[in-house]
Amino acid sequence: MKISSIISDGMILQRDVENTLSGFRDGSETITALWDGEPIPVNIRRENCWSLLLPPHPAGGPHTLKISSEKDTITIRDILFGDVYILGGQSNMELPTIWTTDYHYDEIISADYPMIRQFEVPKIPLFGKKAEMLTGGSWVNCDQEHIFGFSAIGFYFAKYKFLSDGIPVGLIQTAVGGAPVESLMSEENLISTYEMIAATDHGSGYCNNDKSKACLWCYKEKLSQNRNEDFVSGTQAEDMKRQDAWHKDLDKRDPGLSGGWEDKWPETEEYSSFDMPSTFMGTPYEDYKGSIWLQKTIAVPASWLEDTVELRLGTLIDSDTTFVNGQKVGEYGFKYPPRRYFLKPGILHEGENTITVRLGIDGNIGGAVPECPYCLKRNEEEISLEGRWKMREGARSEALTGPTFFNWAPTALYNSMIYPLSGTRCRAMLFYQGESNCEYPQHYADLLKNMVAEWRECFGRETPFYMAEVTYWLGDGPVYESDPFDAVREVQRSVVHEIPGCFLIPTYDLGQHNDLHPHKKKEVALRFLEQYQNNENA
Repeated sequence: MKISSIISDGMILQRDVENTLSGFRDGSETITALWDGEPIPVNIRRENCWSLLLPPHPAGGPHTLKISSEKDTITIRDILFGDVYILGGQSNMELPTIWTTDYHYDEIISADYPMIRQFEVPKIPLFGKKAEMLTGGSWVNCDQEHIFGFSAIGFYFAKYKFLSDGIPVGLIQTAVGGAPVESLMSEENLISTYEMIAATDHGSGYCNNDKSKACLWCYKEKLSQNRNEDFVSGTQAEDMKRQDAWHKDLDKRDPGLSGGWEDKWPETEEYSSFDMPSTFMGTPYEDYKGSIWLQKTIAVPASWLEDTVELRLGTLIDSDTTFVNGQKVGEYGFKYPPRRYFLKPGILHEGENTITVRLGIDGNIGGAVPECPYCLKRNEEEISLEGRWKMREGARSEALTGPTFFNWAPTALYNSMIYPLSGTRCRAMLFYQGESNCEYPQHYADLLKNMVAEWRECFGRETPFYMAEVTYWLGDGPVYESDPFDAVREVQRSVVHEIPGCFLIPTYDLGQHNDLHPHKKKEVALRFLEQYQNNENA
């Protein structure tokens, strides 16, 4: 007997509606079920598939469900009824609270809401077939053990909704960074949509030969090649091998790793300088790929030594390994996460301290994104880290060819993350997506409309769809002359009137010109909530 992983301890089901739970059996074995100790009917939907129907329940709980066969018994505890929301889209919906701690930090580290729970659907691409059920993932409470993994928008939306009505909130997190809308549609839907587009004058343009995403001119080829499991697994293995070899070669040739550059550099030598924060755009290092070492010495008072001190290094491009007084304190492997490292007592010394950053630049213009925080912080006190840093060149390398992101391929996420949720009842869908469709905005309207229609087949035909406007951005390495998302926003503002029960949430004014992931997610969430509550109370 098998059931989907979302049917598990701590799950939240939509209140006041019927909920169908289903699973699979071995052969013709008999399945029985007890709800809070009382028998409930089990239906055999087809030879190996069973289901049970829970009648409408008011908000509350906990409840227990026990499902048995001749071979085993599964007991699901702590089930609540409340309001369930599907979180969909790409990175700005997926963005976890740990990335947003520069804003509303106190709310995050004090979060303790056992009636708010999140289930994050595993991000595993699937091609050529649809998964019948989910494997992996679990329901987690909104507490200090799990809060940093919650969707930031989801957390703030759920928190303030719960505080307003006391009804449990279940978040089903399906958003995946970089996901184009094509990855969130079935093959049948995508083919029919693109055929419709090709038959009109909206088919203008040409293929950009993106190896991860698809477009009107290559989607059939992507659909065909990705059905071949050997092609997908082989490509992933080659990608991993290539990236591993690049980093190993760089590390082997980097004199900083063998020469102890994480410690304080001798004063007798001359060094280049780096103006923190800035990027190498317009400098002799604009095309540099490889490792760069940066170092700054700062004075710390004795009064700071008893407390945990935050080291904030804004956003670094691309990767970093960071040391304080020769001790490694943190690292990230790519450019987007804000660097926030916590220095426990004993790491800093009274007086002079040395901060060293090994910057890895593999594909972008390297550096530190301006207008982000660069400081040591203790409570409300700060020591600025801006200004001149010493700089040493580590090892040069060729640009690293990026991997193939199969999560972005057409149908990949619908098959593995959306379709297996079919029949899940929810109160609304909250969606934040569009950045990854900015290259072909002329196709976005039809794709988005048909995606929404298909999701409603999964979650309920009348389910409201709340869509965040793509926010303002001008680039973080090179700065674009104009916002690359202008055309997508125009489509969103137009298409919202063509989709019944669809509502657009304005976010343009909350953007940061140099950050693709603006951190003011509480403000976005409260706008979602305001529109939602206005509709509920209408």
